[in-house]
Amino acid sequence: MAATQPLEFTLRTEQADLAGQPVQVDVYRPDRSTSADKLAVVAHGFTRSRARHRDLGRALAAAGITAVIPDLPHVDQWNNGGAIVELVHKLEAGTFGLPGIPRFRQVLIGTSAGGLAALLAAAKLPGLAGWVGLDPVDRTGSGIHAAAQLTSPAVVLLAERSGCNLYGSGRAIARAVPGLLRATRLYGASHCDFEGPTTKMCRVICGESSADMRALARDAAVIAAVEMLRGDGDSPKPGMELSPE
Repeated sequence: MAATQPLEFTLRTEQADLAGQPVQVDVYRPDRSTSADKLAVVAHGFTRSRARHRDLGRALAAAGITAVIPDLPHVDQWNNGGAIVELVHKLEAGTFGLPGIPRFRQVLIGTSAGGLAALLAAAKLPGLAGWVGLDPVDRTGSGIHAAAQLTSPAVVLLAERSGCNLYGSGRAIARAVPGLLRATRLYGASHCDFEGPTTKMCRVICGESSADMRALARDAAVIAAVEMLRGDGDSPKPGMELSPE
């Protein structure tokens, strides 16, 4: 069987106003018209930027999913959650040269504090295709509260415990999600493995990162998004338990 050829994609950087602030937004769009109705919004972590998810944007586009990756406008994740809600509404109406994409064809993906922001947004957006948390963090219990209100399917990917993920706070978030599909610990992964490209500073503070582990985390995120957006009328069912401690 011939190997599948990667899809071509286009990358545009757009301007938007989110939560009262001007931001830049990268849009990775597959060069395939049949994929225009599948979309993922990706939220970066604290003090990071949309540049930290270039690899995930490309991978999502290669899988036939348009990836919309904004610079989040605020340092607090409650306001960033509101910005993501606003962005989803814009995408439903049609923006950035994209057709209006209904909410049930959108997934929210977020890394670290961006995972919390995306979760806070998802809890306010019933009807989403799903939420994917990439080593999400929760300092105040807001994530657990939002997770309990989530009506969409969810997948949570977890790194090894460290100070950068508040010693595995994403596990408590995952346990609170009513429609959890799975929570998977990537053995040996650091907090930095959920962004790409990552930086030397992240590796110094949060632990070493490897290209192989980043690829594993990225592939797992794309698989989750594809699963949630498969559109065959058969919604994914919860049932996979948290991986062992």
